[in-house]
Amino acid sequence: MRLDEIYDSIKKKFPIHSVNGSAGMARPVQWVHMVEDLEVAEYINGNELIFTTGIADYEESWLLKFVQRLHENHASGLVVNIGPYIEKIPDNVKEYGRKHEFALMEMPWEVHLVDVFKYISTLLLDQEKRKAGIVNAMKDALFYASDHGIYKSELERYGYDLNHKFCPILLDMKMVPEHEREVLAASLEDVLSFYFARIIVFKFNQYIVIILYCADKGQILECCEKVQKYEKQNASFWMKAAAAGPNLNGVEHLPGSYQIAKEMIDLAEKSGQKQLIYDDIGIYQLLVTNPEKDALKKYAEQKLKNLMDYDMENQTDYVRILRTYLETDCSVQETARREFCHRNTINHRIHQIKEILGKRTIGIHDKVELMMAFAILDLEKK
Repeated sequence: MRLDEIYDSIKKKFPIHSVNGSAGMARPVQWVHMVEDLEVAEYINGNELIFTTGIADYEESWLLKFVQRLHENHASGLVVNIGPYIEKIPDNVKEYGRKHEFALMEMPWEVHLVDVFKYISTLLLDQEKRKAGIVNAMKDALFYASDHGIYKSELERYGYDLNHKFCPILLDMKMVPEHEREVLAASLEDVLSFYFARIIVFKFNQYIVIILYCADKGQILECCEKVQKYEKQNASFWMKAAAAGPNLNGVEHLPGSYQIAKEMIDLAEKSGQKQLIYDDIGIYQLLVTNPEKDALKKYAEQKLKNLMDYDMENQTDYVRILRTYLETDCSVQETARREFCHRNTINHRIHQIKEILGKRTIGIHDKVELMMAFAILDLEKK
């Protein structure tokens, strides 16, 4: 649950005031603790909302050091119980909070903190139940779509408009031990929820599944960038590939988008790419959505079989040269540069390739057909 959500709720019941406005209020909160000692602040787990009365205050600069320590150990924020030990939050502490986007709040001494703790704990537990309900409903939408009456009513109960856009993002985590994937999914959700208020993250088999709701392409790209950044900062987060499927209106399209994302994961791994976005894969959109895989394979073989057979029989590399030639817009000079050959050598080999394929020239329609065949082969790679 985000800190701003907790703050909006408790301020209706208790006198609490944010001294730095919205700075740091988007951070996730997992639990609430009372901490009075500077040393104890070293041992928080992170994502806790901390309360203090200042009863253990040993010097005037204690509160600033305390806030610095909490921020360094990834606390969600600090609520200061204003009273006999701390009369007000000093300006230098407020400035630190603004600079580092660390949330600071004040609550008067007269408030019974035990009642506040009980109220926040109930909020967090209810949020955990709500989150579990949403994840279960999303899993039903993905894998048991025939029981649409159940998952649709559940998602609507949790405030989802079923006609809005839903985008699945799959992270292939098969290189990570299974028992660690659940922990990594929860940790990643804490990070992403700071930027995306309605994001859903869960583990399923070898994947970590992310569902974006009401997102545009910019937000999809931003989410993928955040995942890559998280991977770089966490050695245990070993992601083999990532794929963002089609971002379509209507939850009923989510299962199909998920299956396309799985196809894209395979394509990414076979082509040596780390990440694919459906809107950016061009002609592959037609291929990953085509259920007739045997027909696609037959088409590719029909277009390239003679050349593949010639390579096998003569130990040549004409298939690769043809692809380079097509990818360079049929530039002999650029093909020669990439293949480390003289342009006359490439001219001679292209002439032979045309003869093997039974073509006098390679025109625009030939280019489309051959590039389609190469794209199909990419999907067929093992």
